[in-house]
Amino acid sequence: MGWRKSEMDRRSKKRELPQKGYTQLLQGSRLATARSVGVDVHVKHCFEIARAIKHRTAGEAVEFLNNVLKIDSDRPDIRKKATAVPFRLGSGNKKRKRSGPSMVGHRKGGVGPGRYPVKASRVMLKLIESCMENARHQYEDIDPEEMVITHCAAHRGQIKRGWTPRARGRASPKNHYRVNMEIFLEDFNSDVDELEDDF
Repeated sequence: MGWRKSEMDRRSKKRELPQKGYTQLLQGSRLATARSVGVDVHVKHCFEIARAIKHRTAGEAVEFLNNVLKIDSDRPDIRKKATAVPFRLGSGNKKRKRSGPSMVGHRKGGVGPGRYPVKASRVMLKLIESCMENARHQYEDIDPEEMVITHCAAHRGQIKRGWTPRARGRASPKNHYRVNMEIFLEDFNSDVDELEDDF
């Protein structure tokens, strides 16, 4: 008969919870992780990038984000080669479609609604490279570029409160919605090598 969570002891409950700072359990063979807290970028941009790069290899994700950053170039011929990030998350308000994919232009290459979030792409690229360095540090016989992104998430972090002065002694809120990001890289090549050795 299975135990209910209320009847479990504290140690068993703690084992079922995700590790401190992460929203997912750190489970998997040859896993490398990295996280970034309180980053001052748009949470929606980070969410869309995380959705676009999930289940790719780290090398493919780095290449994809470098192609997104081509839009920031001074040369028009390089800007034309930029890749858009698909925007899928809607505004939630169907009557007044002021934001979301309904107001985002469609991009070339069959992407549909998409944008080029440069600042968020730079932050995500830095996080992936940090995770790859963690993998190199943990495992000597591993190629981090071949590791697969099994989990990539962006959550709204702590709000940095601020005020902007207005006329007649009033003030309007000027808040910065910061983002917490996390990424897991997992190596599946070792499992394939073991299967080949068995045959």
